[in-house]
Amino acid sequence: MVKKILSIVLWVVTAAALVVLFIFAREDYLETPLKAINITAEPDSGFVRRHELHEMMEQRYGNSKIGTVDMVKIQRQLDANPWIESNTAYIDLDGNLNISFQEHQPKFRIYGKNGHSVYVTHDGIVLPSSHSYTPYVLIASGNFDLGNDTTTRRLSDTLDGDRNALNALYWFEAIEKNPFIANCAGQLYCNNRNQFELTVKGLDARIILGDTCLAADKLNRLEIFMKQRIKSPETKATKIINLNYKNQIVCTKR
Repeated sequence: MVKKILSIVLWVVTAAALVVLFIFAREDYLETPLKAINITAEPDSGFVRRHELHEMMEQRYGNSKIGTVDMVKIQRQLDANPWIESNTAYIDLDGNLNISFQEHQPKFRIYGKNGHSVYVTHDGIVLPSSHSYTPYVLIASGNFDLGNDTTTRRLSDTLDGDRNALNALYWFEAIEKNPFIANCAGQLYCNNRNQFELTVKGLDARIILGDTCLAADKLNRLEIFMKQRIKSPETKATKIINLNYKNQIVCTKR
């Protein structure tokens, strides 16, 4: 019985000692100056300037003790950046502040009727434009009634102003699936009747796509037409190529 009691007392004392050691170790860790700040981006698109973010973090926390670094504030700051899709921030056991983030990848840029422009990702996220970075993406312009977005949001088919943008996204996805058209596609234009037009390299004619109905078929017909007749004199004299008819291509001369 005595041995059992001594054994229990020994375990209690050992556990208490470990707790005390942990507390002292933690306090010592929290009082340790931050060793370094590491920032990585995947992919590194350019909307968020890593060196500027690093300089800002260095100014705020470069000489700080680990215990004074406000991780919640850092997380909120990263979450509030409209071009950052996801992020992680933590301090490792060596005392390094590690920040990694993933940027949104825009699929195309929209120039609206009000003169403002936004980017749209493949999953319909609207991103504000940037004064410091302009990615090489396809352009859509014309009858787009979008506000001057300064934060990210998702396109909605219940909003009148978003419907043409959603249709533009549908067209760009269809174009992407046709390698020939994707290689020569220029700008997408939405006219006042909410019908879409496309410019392509090598053709001066207006290409009327219409609505998104049978989009892949329309682009396939355009591909066949271009491969067979792009060098003909009649094609060079064509003003309009209308694909908005089933199984037909209607051309209008200048």
